[in-house]
Amino acid sequence: MSNLVNDAIIDNLVQDVADMDKVAVMNALNPANLSKVAAFTGGGCIVDFARDVLVDQMFDDCCI
Repeated sequence: MSNLVNDAIIDNLVQDVADMDKVAVMNALNPANLSKVAAFTGGGCIVDFARDVLVDQMFDDCCI
């Protein structure tokens, strides 16, 4: 369930991750998520996928 506080947190995390370069994004991923990104076979940009995974990771770390 979404609420205004979670939405604001996610918006801030998205901005923080967007400000990071691709090396910083990869370095910030935990080992499980780094493996998830390494296994990426979908269409599109792997860095964009890594950014999405990092936002999810950061949200889980701060809010769950």
